[in-house]
Amino acid sequence: MAETMQEIKKPILHVSCVPRKDTTLLKISLSQDDLGILYRVTSVLYNHGWDILEAVAETASDGHVQDLFVIRSWDGGEMTEELLSQIRTDLYSLFYEGKTVAMYLRENAKEEVLVRKVGDTEATLKLYNPISSDFTVMDLRMKDTPGILFQITESLFHLGIDIISFTANSFDGKIRDSFLLRTSLTGEKLDEKLMFPMLRAKLEYFL
Repeated sequence: MAETMQEIKKPILHVSCVPRKDTTLLKISLSQDDLGILYRVTSVLYNHGWDILEAVAETASDGHVQDLFVIRSWDGGEMTEELLSQIRTDLYSLFYEGKTVAMYLRENAKEEVLVRKVGDTEATLKLYNPISSDFTVMDLRMKDTPGILFQITESLFHLGIDIISFTANSFDGKIRDSFLLRTSLTGEKLDEKLMFPMLRAKLEYFL
């Protein structure tokens, strides 16, 4: 009986993918929800040279979380079984073995993204709370830069903000990133007087 209970509590991480015409659908299942899932995933994919174009989080009735990511390689490469296995190993160390994202990036000589400033003078950021929604909407338009999604998710993670969904649209070398957000503490929209200025300041620091 004790062994059975131990098996139930054992951390679960399933990683699989479905190739598409120009992109790959990456599926990641976790045994429990956690703040910063997209933050950790973006760090791993950034390290391996992949962009996230879309992300949706789903929670099953048994408490397991399945996140779906539409991803694309920077150089047009394909997702191999070897790479998928390495991504799973990297994610497991971040979710269940206590390794921080900063440690992971430092080990892989990618820590420069932690302090990088993009310097896009034409970047625009919009934050608003729709009356008809339970989430805060964040729209960001700027030049397409590898690793920018990681920097955004890092800021949200350190402010205790959950990402419910994310989409990226590219055009003429620019991207429009759209997020649905909520506070991890209460599950509610972001406070416009308190959180909006804090989030704006954090993002504009490196934009």
